[in-house]
Amino acid sequence: MLELVSINGNVTPPEKAQISVFDRGFLYGDGIYEVARSYNRIFFGLEDHIDRLLNSAQRIQLEIGMSKDELISEIYRIYKHSEINDAYMRIVITRGEGRINLDPTQTELSSNVVIFIQKLPKIDPKIYDRGISLLTASVFRNPKKSLDPNIKSGNYLNNIMALGEAKKKGADDALMTNREGEVTEGTTWNIYAVINGEIVTPPDDADILRGITRKTLRELCANNKLKWIERPIKLAELVKADEVFTTGSVKEVVPVSQIDGQKIKNCPGAITKLLQKLYKGYIDDYCSARIGKYS
Repeated sequence: MLELVSINGNVTPPEKAQISVFDRGFLYGDGIYEVARSYNRIFFGLEDHIDRLLNSAQRIQLEIGMSKDELISEIYRIYKHSEINDAYMRIVITRGEGRINLDPTQTELSSNVVIFIQKLPKIDPKIYDRGISLLTASVFRNPKKSLDPNIKSGNYLNNIMALGEAKKKGADDALMTNREGEVTEGTTWNIYAVINGEIVTPPDDADILRGITRKTLRELCANNKLKWIERPIKLAELVKADEVFTTGSVKEVVPVSQIDGQKIKNCPGAITKLLQKLYKGYIDDYCSARIGKYS
């Protein structure tokens, strides 16, 4: 079997996967998720992804009923049913099925755990050289006091609306700002500017998801004496930066060629190229250290 879905441990081909229309993930987006990709059958950064999943669950008072180690073991148990060496994995946990009622404290609710194993989405390798174009979305990023982006929930309309707007206007993806006009992040990625040799990115307490790739890059910069600065960035400053790039678990480190039709000075620039190389090396080391651990 190649692509598959597991629902509460029951593995099935995608076309046969079923879940109740009364599931609160379907009704309200009342659930959480994480995505990881594998490299030669090792899911990169899976420990960090599961830590973030458990944090999301705790933040919305969702009882999963599984520990970190149990979740990791279950993901690899399901993965053994697939023949895909480089896979896309998505784990979705909802609050379960119940009456059509917003109340999350209904006693009959029991969480549903759904794991998807699929082929990696097709990525044009040219984006790592030519970069991507971004459009600043007219919709603002959800503020933390409304729905903290660090609760990685199934409620994704904010990002969907932004991406749809960008695509309709011919851009590859959408950049999102807050009400103060500060840069936050993209639809599925964090963003960075290289300014006077420094790597500048919005701070942890901004309206952003603290990305796993972002965390890795911060560590790589510290180990390689690259200047890493976390501070608010205005859109006008971003478009004038020497380099701009994005990071995400699936596409890794991607340079940006233009924002709102304005070309970025260097795409990809020297620092972006260096970080692409360092990140690839980190992935290789991580996966090599885990060969045989989950087989």
